[in-house]
Amino acid sequence: MTSLPKIAVYAGHGGQDPGAVAQGRQEKNLNLAVSNAATAVLRGWGYTVINNRTTDVDRSITRDANLANENRVDALVEIHFNSNQGVPGTGTEVFYSVRDTGRGRALASAILRRIVALGFRDRGVKTQANAQGQDAFAIIRLANMPAVLVECAFINNPSDMSLLNTDTMGRAIAEGIREIFPVNSGGGMPAYPGTPIRVGDRSEHVRQIQACLNRAQERHQAIPRLTVDGVFGPRTQEAVITFQRIVGLNPDGVVGPLTWARLQQECQGGGGGSGGGGSGGAPPFPGTSLREGSRGDSVRMVQSCLNRVSQPCGRQLSEDGVFGPRTRDAVTTFQRIFELTPDGVVGPITWARIFSECGQTVPAFRQVSNECTCGSNNEAAAPVADQTQLMQLLLLSMVK
Repeated sequence: MTSLPKIAVYAGHGGQDPGAVAQGRQEKNLNLAVSNAATAVLRGWGYTVINNRTTDVDRSITRDANLANENRVDALVEIHFNSNQGVPGTGTEVFYSVRDTGRGRALASAILRRIVALGFRDRGVKTQANAQGQDAFAIIRLANMPAVLVECAFINNPSDMSLLNTDTMGRAIAEGIREIFPVNSGGGMPAYPGTPIRVGDRSEHVRQIQACLNRAQERHQAIPRLTVDGVFGPRTQEAVITFQRIVGLNPDGVVGPLTWARLQQECQGGGGGSGGGGSGGAPPFPGTSLREGSRGDSVRMVQSCLNRVSQPCGRQLSEDGVFGPRTRDAVTTFQRIFELTPDGVVGPITWARIFSECGQTVPAFRQVSNECTCGSNNEAAAPVADQTQLMQLLLLSMVK
């Protein structure tokens, strides 16, 4: 069961502290209006939202930071409006922590893009440090999670104020939050929807895929950065193909159950780098690919793992350390099941995937079907249509 993101949305200033004042407007009131609007949108999507204030009351930055920390929120967004002396400035800027490890900047960038799309000038994402090298903004400095401070626009600039609609601004901020902290990303993606997702699809599932690909992009720079809009277009397909190549899946640009599961690992923070490396406790790759004719303990370990993942049907491979035709056929079918190149050779990617499955309580392809039909040898020659049939073929190929 996945968890829903918990977000702190704070309104700057309040009560006796009006913040910036210009043209009859007080910053505290604009901050509150945008905060309340963003909160309503996020809650409508299923988020848990923590507010520092929902009315015009005094606030304490220390108390607000403690509130977010104690509630263990996934991210904190504080809303402000800018002001300056002399000729009015214009546009939006978003600050993130000097201690950031990636997600704070990503959140700042996503929010900024959404606000700039409303017509506001792009002033960039930034950090700001004090004389001690710490975050100058106390709310960012005291927060234990990714935290950003949004300067939505200049309250003393009539052009900025003419563009402002607090409800629209609040929604833009919420959409930026959802891009980096999508619903269900707190514990991963939701369950696979049952059908492959591909170019032309439009749905919340596509949005989840895009958001997880953006998380993967933080670790794998080759993946294109995506707009999280729920539309599976050519750029999303390119990102899926790049991701599939990195993790050793068939690069077809379609999100089937295996690509979905691997993306889920990324959203859980368990992605393991390139080459299918999410193998946990796999023994080290022997350095040379195993193929028909190979012999030794490494072959024996592969045979043992293939026996484990093929249970409960049939008599299985002899764990004799001899890479014969039956072992080759079993490896080839395993590769087909897991969308690897079906060459019957155990290279580093296949090695990692075999031992990853071997270490699972319930191997992934056994979750495809709870039934096991061992059938006749004629069935093994039938066309392979889906993963259940592939599973049966693997079992048949191992029957003596």
